[in-house]
Amino acid sequence: MKILNLHGFLGKIDNKNYQALCELLPDAEITSPKLAFEHLTPQALLQQLAETAGAKEIALVVGQSLGGAFGLIIAKQLGVPCILTNPCLEPANTKIIQESDKLSKELFQEYEKMNFLQPYEKAYILLSDQDEIISGNPERCRKLTPHVKMTSGKHSGIDDLKGELGALLKELEASGPANG
Repeated sequence: MKILNLHGFLGKIDNKNYQALCELLPDAEITSPKLAFEHLTPQALLQQLAETAGAKEIALVVGQSLGGAFGLIIAKQLGVPCILTNPCLEPANTKIIQESDKLSKELFQEYEKMNFLQPYEKAYILLSDQDEIISGNPERCRKLTPHVKMTSGKHSGIDDLKGELGALLKELEASGPANG
């Protein structure tokens, strides 16, 4: 299986999702690029990710926080499923991004124009019950997909991430060969 893993704002390429995926799917080809949120417009970043995903024939997109917002759009463009952990679907309304000195005023204004709230039936979302970064996410995410699961943890750390991802991967595998 070929997977595109997208880290969150200020995150790392070997984030917790990446580590769990490597353990769960040791034979998978996992691409986890460094995302230049602070240097590229959202549109340029989406174009770069679409080119990467298309060239590698990605079958699954996994994204955390702001990477989840981009992952949703890329997965929808490719027609492949995605697993999003605590997706930041309204970055311009998120305090950590609003107050960051990493984004220029111009880039922040580009985020204000973006619509990451795109319904997608093939999106599977894991939300931490104690997310201290993003409020209102359960209601927002349920408008996008029926596949939303609340789980124990905080924004940057789902308590049993490996178990939760493993269960979703089994669910995707059972849903058909188009996911592998």
